[in-house]
Amino acid sequence: MTGVARGGLVERLALMNGCLATVPFRRFVALAAAAGFEAVSCWPNVWRHARRKDGLDLAGMRMLLQDNGLVLTDCDGCREWVGSALGTAATAIDADRHEMFEVCSALGGTTITAVHDTGDGLDLDRDAAAFARLCDDAAEHGLRVALEFVPFTTVGDVGTAWSLVEAAGRPNGGLVFDLWHHARSGAADSDVLRVPASRIFTVQLADGPGRAPGPDLALEARTGRRPPGAGEMGNSRLLRILAGMGVRATVGPEVRLTEDTEIEHHVNDLYQATVRTLAEK
Repeated sequence: MTGVARGGLVERLALMNGCLATVPFRRFVALAAAAGFEAVSCWPNVWRHARRKDGLDLAGMRMLLQDNGLVLTDCDGCREWVGSALGTAATAIDADRHEMFEVCSALGGTTITAVHDTGDGLDLDRDAAAFARLCDDAAEHGLRVALEFVPFTTVGDVGTAWSLVEAAGRPNGGLVFDLWHHARSGAADSDVLRVPASRIFTVQLADGPGRAPGPDLALEARTGRRPPGAGEMGNSRLLRILAGMGVRATVGPEVRLTEDTEIEHHVNDLYQATVRTLAEK
């Protein structure tokens, strides 16, 4: 990783589960390892399928990671912690905190990802208290919580996300900095400088056109992301900013890949695009 780490930015180079959102865990792990990634994140639909359909318990999943020379970094998909989302049924790609803690701890992960997505809007006092409770619960399991800002949810930019985390006042609370989300949020690049480097836990890479092709950002996020360096979002510029801040984090692409007979080539190409972007000066 010496040529990739850009001043120490990359703690682990991870294949984010969003790249292959419906590929079974066993296959996902094999593809990540073969391409050269060091780590993976995992979504609830994938670990649930592994447990219920593929005969893999959590111990078996962790062994599979170890046998392939990989570690788990993040478990992604906690929304039940805030506002009107509290108590709602988990969807296929969401999980409540108890399931997240169980899986992340058992698989050797460090971080759960949370999203603020509620019809109630943002109430800073209420939601900071809720995030603090989530962080306290996670700390009992030795875990961190990374809030991911998403431009089509109620916390849509890095400044708003950091205001919430800062107000919560918990040392194990931090952020996911997704470069695609940042570009589409309309926030200034300088806004990330408000965030202490140690509180950016995960960095996700993706590219795209400088302007959104349409009004539906959720659709574009699912179907329109491009590999790092294949668009106009300034991935290299943003990585230089993060490296200059002293960020050291899990870093990896989150670009939905076509799950077809060429899937190995798609994953390999994404790895190479990620490495090239990280190595650019």
